[in-house]
Amino acid sequence: MKLNRLRNWALGLIFLAFIVMYLGVFATSLMPFLFTIGTLMILVSVFIYFRVGAMSMRIPTLECPHCQKKTKVMGIEDGCMYCHGLIRVELDEAGELYAVPRSKTT
Repeated sequence: MKLNRLRNWALGLIFLAFIVMYLGVFATSLMPFLFTIGTLMILVSVFIYFRVGAMSMRIPTLECPHCQKKTKVMGIEDGCMYCHGLIRVELDEAGELYAVPRSKTT
């Protein structure tokens, strides 16, 4: 769920960059400045997408205890990508990762 949140931030940044650059069409004196800012925002968004993709390759995939679908869990606590149920990752005696359901009150 944290990966989706990062992707949403990057997508929002792209839309905001387009709006900033579109404002440059109406404010012709500020056009070079606004286009430069918009281009930098798009480059930051591309960097975020690149980093999320690289992180996604290394994140373990576990079975959600709530909906029994395979989901990627980033960190010790995260949410399922499908049912948004809270998941806590723990280690068993053999060193294997497994998911434990977590309630919102804990």
